[in-house]
Amino acid sequence: MPKRKRRNFTPEFKGKVVLEALSGQSSQAELCRRHNLS
Repeated sequence: MPKRKRRNFTPEFKGKVVLEALSGQSSQAELCRRHNLS
């Protein structure tokens, strides 16, 4: 069974997601769904 390749996120992407999370306008689950995380 082949290993899954680990995803790498750019600092820009991480910053964008963090700012969205801190704004409080979306739930954590909604952010994950929107950005295909987890």
